[in-house]
Amino acid sequence: MNGSCFEDANLLNVCRESIDYQGIVRHINDGVLILREGNIVFTNGAFCEIVGTDFTGLMGKPLADLVIPEDRDRVARHCVDKLYTPELPNRIEFSISRPGEDATVEMKLTVIDCGGAPAILAAITDITERRRTRIELQRVKDRLESILHAMNDVVVSLSPTDHSILAINPAAEALYGIPRRAFNAGATQLMHFVHPEDRAQVRNFYNSMEDDEFGEMQYRIISTNGRIKWVHDEAHLVYCTARSVRRIDHVIRDITDQKEALDALKRSEEKYRDFFQGTKDMAYSVTPEGNFLDINDAGVQMLGFASREEALAANLKDFYEDLSERAGLLAQINEQGFVADRHVRFRLKDGRAVEVAITARAKTDDSGYLVSYEGIVHNITQAMEDQRNRVLRNAAGGMCHYLNTHLMHIVNAKEGILEEIESLEAVARDTLPEGTAQTWEGACSALHSYCQGLEQAYTKITAVTKAFNSAFLTYREEAYLDRAILDIFNSCLGDPLECATPPETKPDAGGGS
Repeated sequence: MNGSCFEDANLLNVCRESIDYQGIVRHINDGVLILREGNIVFTNGAFCEIVGTDFTGLMGKPLADLVIPEDRDRVARHCVDKLYTPELPNRIEFSISRPGEDATVEMKLTVIDCGGAPAILAAITDITERRRTRIELQRVKDRLESILHAMNDVVVSLSPTDHSILAINPAAEALYGIPRRAFNAGATQLMHFVHPEDRAQVRNFYNSMEDDEFGEMQYRIISTNGRIKWVHDEAHLVYCTARSVRRIDHVIRDITDQKEALDALKRSEEKYRDFFQGTKDMAYSVTPEGNFLDINDAGVQMLGFASREEALAANLKDFYEDLSERAGLLAQINEQGFVADRHVRFRLKDGRAVEVAITARAKTDDSGYLVSYEGIVHNITQAMEDQRNRVLRNAAGGMCHYLNTHLMHIVNAKEGILEEIESLEAVARDTLPEGTAQTWEGACSALHSYCQGLEQAYTKITAVTKAFNSAFLTYREEAYLDRAILDIFNSCLGDPLECATPPETKPDAGGGS
């Protein structure tokens, strides 16, 4: 029944056959029109429903009056040109005015003979909903394409048979370093960029998608500039039920920076763990309340625990000899974020008191919330004792020097007195009267006794300086009690009152009688 122009109209004879064409036309869902010189000479009920009016309002009315003004000239011109130009498309879309909402219709045209004159037989299909759906689908498609174009991840669809590229977004240019058109042209396959050492695993990963339907893996690629990059590849098997055609969609993300950061973090953690376990000082991590989260072997040994498990069940707060020192240390950490070489005193499990230097910091999460305290504890008990001993030895050395200086004055004074007595004794014996000679002998005896006292003092002071030299002026690091100096005096001098009493049997140091 189809004719393309008026010359072929003899092939169509409207309403001449025995078939009830009018009944068929009356019951179909598409609107049917016969236009002659642009006016409606026949229509069916379906078209009346499309335009929202009845037969009486349509018969003899120009079709152009029903078309919206924007499409009116185009539709009228197309209907006229179709009568004489077979090459024109036989379909045209336009909008018809109707109450409430304009209708978008598709009109299929064919040329017929109607009463000996050329006319247009038109089938009108209301495509308003279809057009709305198509526009919405196009909007969604445009939005998805915009998202895909803006993504930094590569989104690519591959054929499940040969893994050829069906579609790929522009992010591939940055990742692989070649223009997108090179992928679309099929000249480059993704497998060409995979690192040779990873290529077999990636090929197995691609081939397994038909069975697994989903998978992910990390592997290396080499871009066109020779740079090795790490990527994370997520693959999904997609079924297109309308055509029963399958494809594999991949989302490929460049994780080079994350991979390098994770590797650096891993190396840092390994170094930290090596230091944590290798240091001879106590390394620890505790909760804000003081419960142990971690402690190294040196800390277990320092505090006197039998095992690491026992230490992890303990609280560091219990080892402070003075809890006010802990409060001051935590206050400094919370204010400054860290503390360095803070001296506190610990009381170990065996009861011993030790002095330690703590270097610690506060560890917080991304929100700034306090998570834990981490620190190093160095036992400085021996170092502090050695420092006190050095101070004591220096004081002892200064005292010995002071004593030796005055000791030399005493020795010189004694020698001078004895020389004077010896030189005067002969003169006094020959020149002094007999009455005064006895007095002179008494004076000489007293002077000799005084010199013996000087000799005794010299002997004891010499013993004291030797004892100090022996005890304090050596290079050995030894612990000394607070009464060390008094003990040396007592052991060398005995009763201090004896220094004032000359011994009766001690010979004269200067050789006098």
